[in-house]
Amino acid sequence: MYDDEGKTLNSFQAGQLNRLQTFALVAEKGAISTAAKLLCLTPSAVSHRIRHLERELNLPLFTRLHRKITLTAEGERLFRIITNSFDLLSKELLDLKHQGVVGRLTLYSRPSFAQAWLAPRLGDFLDRYPGIDVCLSTGNDLIQLDELGVDIAINFGHLSLPGLACTPLMNESMTPVCSAYYAEKFGLMNHPERLNECRLLHDHKAWDRDSGDHEWQQWTEAFDISLSAASHLHCDQMELSVASALHHGGVAMGRMGLLEERLQSGSLVAPFPDKILASPYGYALYTQQGNHWPKVQLFMAWITEQAGGKG
Repeated sequence: MYDDEGKTLNSFQAGQLNRLQTFALVAEKGAISTAAKLLCLTPSAVSHRIRHLERELNLPLFTRLHRKITLTAEGERLFRIITNSFDLLSKELLDLKHQGVVGRLTLYSRPSFAQAWLAPRLGDFLDRYPGIDVCLSTGNDLIQLDELGVDIAINFGHLSLPGLACTPLMNESMTPVCSAYYAEKFGLMNHPERLNECRLLHDHKAWDRDSGDHEWQQWTEAFDISLSAASHLHCDQMELSVASALHHGGVAMGRMGLLEERLQSGSLVAPFPDKILASPYGYALYTQQGNHWPKVQLFMAWITEQAGGKG
């Protein structure tokens, strides 16, 4: 549609977008006073915008009751249209903002970190940067970015590797963990000497050159505990030993940074809460030295934010 001068006419009049936004906020919050506070307007100004919009559309958008308003059928339809439109606009703006950030980002991580910490959070990264596809692999091998075609590797141990830049990510601490049932069965709460009656669960690939017993050895030495457990189960990743602990299979040496949610939920318990040892190792990011691609920079900034400055 064009005006008399040949200029394109938009169906939106001046200020109508503000009125639509105001309407959507009132509809979402169900109260003019709440919307007014969020918009830094007076309630009367918000009411005026709503009435103006209703006159423009020649439709009743709200049913006004004593101290309460509800959407009419027309108002519900308009609210649904606006919500969908704003969602689409938000996605388009995100795509515009990151239109140069596309392609595949290849990650390589220690298995337990990937399963317990990284994978549950990756959806947030992909939502923020929809143009990036992530390929996540895990393993306990020494990091060889060139041979594996990896952009970023995540290791537990802070190795110094030739040709790679190391960025510390998150410190770690450790303490034994088990199921509440297992702790009660062996009377473990605040009685570490009773570990000698238990099965100990090991991650024998916790870090490079780990003997298989190092985590338990460091913990027992730190708290002067003599340990000669009845039996042992050795796994090549912490998540396997934790899976056994969850099913009452023994006591695992747990890394607190990876098990926080399970401890909070009660699916695991830490029977010796006063015996948490700061690990000599932590998690670190490894990348090629020099300038990084934008997608690498974005991921490193994102994962540092997720770690909450715990490095």
